[in-house]
Amino acid sequence: MAIEPYADNFIPVVPVDHIEHTEENPFCYDAACDCHEDDEAIAAVYQAVQDGLITPEEATDFVLGRLP
Repeated sequence: MAIEPYADNFIPVVPVDHIEHTEENPFCYDAACDCHEDDEAIAAVYQAVQDGLITPEEATDFVLGRLP
C-alpha cells in the first residue's frame, strides 16, 4: 500500500507571541496594513499632539508602527 503524496497548496502560518493591534497600540509595523488608515486612531494621535502629550515626530513614528 503506497502513501498518497501531499498536495503542494499548503500555506505556512507563523504564530506570533503578541497581539499586533490593541487599544494602547492600534498601529503595527506592517506598512500594508489598513491600521495606518484608521481615521479614529489617527485623530486620537493628533489630539495627543495638540494636547502636548507627544511630539509630532513621536506621533509619526507611532502611526508608522515604529514605537512600542
